[in-house]
Amino acid sequence: MIAFYKHNLKKKNYLEKTIKSPYLTSGPACQEVENILSKKFNKKHALLTNSWTNAVIALLLALKIKKNDEIILPACTFVACANVVEMVGAKVVFADIDKNTKLMDINDCIKKITKKTKAIMPVHLYGNLFQTHKLKKKIKKNIFIIEDSAHAFCGEYNNKIIGYYSDFLVFSFYATKSITCGEGGAIITNHTKYIDKIRSLSNNGMTKPAFKRFENNKYKPWDVTSFGFKANLSDINASLLKSQIIEYSKTAIKKRKIYNAYKKKLSSIKEIFFPENLKNVNRDYYLFPIGVKKNIRNKLIEFLTVQKIFVTVNFKSVTKLSYYRNKYKNKKCFNSEIWGDQTLSLPFHTKIKISEINEVYKQIKLFFKKN
Repeated sequence: MIAFYKHNLKKKNYLEKTIKSPYLTSGPACQEVENILSKKFNKKHALLTNSWTNAVIALLLALKIKKNDEIILPACTFVACANVVEMVGAKVVFADIDKNTKLMDINDCIKKITKKTKAIMPVHLYGNLFQTHKLKKKIKKNIFIIEDSAHAFCGEYNNKIIGYYSDFLVFSFYATKSITCGEGGAIITNHTKYIDKIRSLSNNGMTKPAFKRFENNKYKPWDVTSFGFKANLSDINASLLKSQIIEYSKTAIKKRKIYNAYKKKLSSIKEIFFPENLKNVNRDYYLFPIGVKKNIRNKLIEFLTVQKIFVTVNFKSVTKLSYYRNKYKNKKCFNSEIWGDQTLSLPFHTKIKISEINEVYKQIKLFFKKN
C-alpha cells in the first residue's frame, strides 16, 4: 500500500508541558505559538483558531461583511473558500484560473470587481504562490486581500515573504497539512483594528480569554459586546505546532527534493501534464497534482486504487458542485472546470520512499500501455 499522506509528528511527548499547566484550552501554549508566527512572518498579530474555516468566518464577521457584499475567489479551490462566504450571508463571485499555473486569473478577477466587492481571496494552490503584488497594483478601490495559505507555509514572491502584500494571511493546520495539529488554523495580520474583534468573535464574543482574567493577582472582568462562536484553539493542539513550525525549513527542503524527484520521473510519461510552477523563492510543496485527459481520469484513479496506490482529486471546480451550480447559475469558469475534470493528486509526503515513487510511475505507465 502507498499512502496518500503521512504526517510529520514524531514519537515524543509534545503535551508534557501543557498537561502540567492548569490551562488546556487557549492559554500560554497558544500565546507562545502566536508569538512565533508573528515574528516568523514579520506581522504585528497572529491568532490561532480551531480551523481555517472558522478563522475566515470570524475574519469576515469582523470586517462586517454582510448580505449583498461580494467576495471574489478562484473557482478551482477547496469548497471551504466559498462556504465561509455563504456562512456570513455574502455573495461568492468566482474568478477563473490561469490555464497554465492553475492559480486565480488576475485579469478575470479584476473584470469581476464591482462596487459591492469587499474582499478578494487568492489561493496559494498546491503551494504554488499566487502573485498578490500584481493583483494589488491593479485594484483601483479599497478592497481587503485575504491570502488563503492553507497550502503554503513558506515562500517568497517579488522578494517578499508570503503575507507581505495582503491584509490577512490564513493558514490551515488540518490533519493532512504540512504542519498539523489534527484540526487548526491561524490568521496573521498587521491590522490591530480587527485582530481583537476576531479574537473575541472566535471565543463566544468574550472580551478576555480565561487565562487573561487573572494577572498580577488582580481579577480583570470580562464582557460580551457582540455575539461570537467557538473557534479558539486549545493549548493541547497548539503544543503540537511549536516544534513543527520551528523546524519547518528542514521539512520544506525535504519536500522540495521529493517533488523534484517525482516530477523528473513522471515527466517521461507523455500522457500526463503538470501545473506550471512560478519561479518563487523557497516555495512550499503541499500536493503533487497531475492532469490527464478527462475521459480517462476516473479510470486511472480506479486502476491505481486497485493497486493500493491511494490518490484523490484536488479540486473540482466549485461552480460544478451541486449547491453552487444551482445557486449561482451560468457562472462558467472554463479553465477551472476543465482542470477539475482532469486533475488527480498522487501520494506525496516527507516519508514517501523512492521505491514508492518508482512504483507509482510503473503503474501509471502500465495503465497507459493498457489504455
